Formats: sequence, C-alpha cells, structure tokens
Amino acid sequence: MSRAYKVRVKESLARDVQAKDDIEAQLEILEILPPEQMSEMLAQELEKRGFERQEDGTLVRKGDGACVTVEPCNGRVTIEAEAGDRIEVEGTREGFGYDDIGPTKKSIEQRIGKELRGDLEKRIDQQAEELQRDATSKLEKQLEEIRPVLDEAVSRVTAEALKQKAAQMGQIKEISEDSQSGSLTIKVEV
Repeated sequence: MSRAYKVRVKESLARDVQAKDDIEAQLEILEILPPEQMSEMLAQELEKRGFERQEDGTLVRKGDGACVTVEPCNGRVTIEAEAGDRIEVEGTREGFGYDDIGPTKKSIEQRIGKELRGDLEKRIDQQAEELQRDATSKLEKQLEEIRPVLDEAVSRVTAEALKQKAAQMGQIKEISEDSQSGSLTIKVEV
C-alpha cells in the first residue's frame, strides 16, 4: 500500500523596477533676429518661468517625478517621467507524491518551485506594468501643465523680437498689444 505525502514549496522574489517614459517636441520659434539672440531671449524668458539654466546651456524644470528640458538653441523640448519601486512578492504552492510510485520528493519540489516562480514573475511583471502606466500618467500630466507655459514664453519672445526688429528699421510710433488674442501691432516710421 502506498502512502501519499504533501510537498509544500514557499518562494519569494524581490526586484527593483524602474519605469520611464518620454516625449520630444519642437518649439516653433520665428527667426526674427539672429539665432543666438533669439536663443538667449528664449532662455531668459524660460528662467522667468521657473526653468534653471544648466552648464550645457539647456534649461530644466523638474516636478512630480517629471523633468522638462528645453534646448534654446534649436527649440527641442524633452519631457521625461520616471517611476520606480522595489517589488516584493511571495507565494506558496503544494503538491502530492506517493512513496512507492511516481516522481521523488525532490523532483516534485523542483516542478512546483518552477511553477511558483513563474507565477511570481507574472505578478512582478503586472506590478511593473502598473509602474509604467504611472510614469506615462506623470508624463501626460506634465505635458498638459507645461504646454501653456512654453506657448506663452514663445509668444513673449516673438513679441519682444518683433519690437527690437521694428526699432532697428526706424522710429516706433505706436505699439498696441492684445494679450488675450495674442495680436501685436507696431507702427514704424522709416
């Protein structure tokens, strides 16, 4: 007569997971003045809006797990968002064996352990996907917040460049600006 025995395997896995998402965009900056001058004007305007100038000339603004980088020389904008966490999962699985027939206790433990590790890996992958969704959500939120700031900065730079260009062309007689519609009218006497 054979006797049944229970085999129990307990496993745990831990992994540090980093999720990252990014997007690049291009600012539409008109070349009203020389590129170096337009670049510097944009950099100054972005500094007024909370960006910090870096040693490489880029301007950076960080917050809520996201980072916005603007290259004022070419108008390239990069927004990156990150999320990270240490994921720990554990589980237990049981199986049965018989002392007179079938696989040995060791082979049952190996089979059950392999199945359990596969399940734990799937759980870690699911939590990693959740972190990726979190990073993407941060990116989308940052994009919504930064778009009006960048649009306004480009409008201010364009308006200031137009004023400077008009002053180079002749005597400015009148400037009327409507911040609501974004229109700018400059009357110049040449």
